[in-house]
Amino acid sequence: MSEVAALRAFNRELASVVGATVTVAITTGKVYSGTLKGVDQNNLSIVLTEVVAEDGEKIPKIFLYGSSIVSFSVAEEEISLEGLVRELEKVFPPGGVRYYADTKVVVVMNKIRITPTGVEGSGPLYERVVQIAEPWLQERGLGVSSEEEE
Repeated sequence: MSEVAALRAFNRELASVVGATVTVAITTGKVYSGTLKGVDQNNLSIVLTEVVAEDGEKIPKIFLYGSSIVSFSVAEEEISLEGLVRELEKVFPPGGVRYYADTKVVVVMNKIRITPTGVEGSGPLYERVVQIAEPWLQERGLGVSSEEEE
């Protein structure tokens, strides 16, 4: 694998865990767990929300510089659908994909509904969404077989 291909694969994997719960160890020895909201791919700095420090302290949002991170790992299966939203936004027009984080629901073109348990809807738009959403959900251990609503 070429260096460029390896870097692309690394960045793709890194981007795929945005929205997942991660555990991060930093150089001071502290450990934080929270939802990974963003990554600066140039220096590997990250943003976590809904953070819990190992001593139980709750922090709404924390920015960690890449140089201070010893390691981070996915703590559990991703249940946030933010990664799926990014995939859908590559295919559908701007504003056509909406994510409601509080209910963990994605709505595509105001017609197709996606939850962690699957895709709901019917017609050609449903078929296009299923081609993207089902593999994404299955890869993360989510979803059940989607059925068209009649």
